[in-house]
Amino acid sequence: MAVEFSEYRCKKKYKSKRRNIPVFRLLVLCAALFSAFKFGLVNKLVDKIPLPGNESVPVVLSWDERCRSFGGTAFELKNDLVQCSWIVNDSTPLLPNAFLRYLASIKVSAVEKIHWVATRGDFEKPLLVLRDDSTLHTYFNMMQEDSSYVWVDASTGCKFPGLCPSLPLDWSNIPISENFDFDGHDRLLAEDAFLGPGEAPVHPVLPGVVVNVGKDSLGTFVEIDHGNNVSSRMSGLTAGPSVGDTVDLNSIVGRLPPRDSAEFFLSVRRNGLFVRWADFYKMCHLADSVEISKFRNHVGF
Repeated sequence: MAVEFSEYRCKKKYKSKRRNIPVFRLLVLCAALFSAFKFGLVNKLVDKIPLPGNESVPVVLSWDERCRSFGGTAFELKNDLVQCSWIVNDSTPLLPNAFLRYLASIKVSAVEKIHWVATRGDFEKPLLVLRDDSTLHTYFNMMQEDSSYVWVDASTGCKFPGLCPSLPLDWSNIPISENFDFDGHDRLLAEDAFLGPGEAPVHPVLPGVVVNVGKDSLGTFVEIDHGNNVSSRMSGLTAGPSVGDTVDLNSIVGRLPPRDSAEFFLSVRRNGLFVRWADFYKMCHLADSVEISKFRNHVGF
């Protein structure tokens, strides 16, 4: 027997079109908004949003404040220059850059002073530094041809810190031009010749230690190790020091032969390679006396 099914539909519940308003929630929300405005929470929140104009403004310290922040004492100078000074001793605070810390590390007296001189508008870019250890040493911050800045010892014109060779005689070495004829002058391929009056004293080109003394075809030769992979050999002297002697620029390592005009030969080697004296001297002396004078006048110090 077939069974017939009929669809059963339940009655829909009547939904009122009237909605209940959550009054309590609205009151709580209004109270929260009122408190946020009253206590400035909204403004603080807006300030934290990365919007244009909300960037933090860095605090720019004046010259005096920068100087004092590093434990220095500020001074006013003429020509819009200012100076920051430190007394270097065991209680000296951390100095602001590597160059000043190096100067403090090489002090030779119990108490020294360091003076940092710059224009008022730029603490980071000094013009010069003075080191006072009973003798006043001046170092200029000079720009080179490649626009880089180096420290130059005002008394010598040498890069500081660095090698600063001195002439062994008060005479110039024989210049060697590019088209020099070396026939019969084989020694000049690896040595430079110096001329001077007979029996004139010969000084080291750099401080160092005597490592060898002997005789060759020209007379006495002296070899000196100057450190920093630099050595020198002088030939044609009439006397020499002893091996192991420590020499400086004022030491006498020998004398020229006793005749009206005498010569001796100098060979400077750096990293084991021979370098011409003129090139070596120029490489170390970045400024001559004329350039130092011009810089001093330009600074007005």
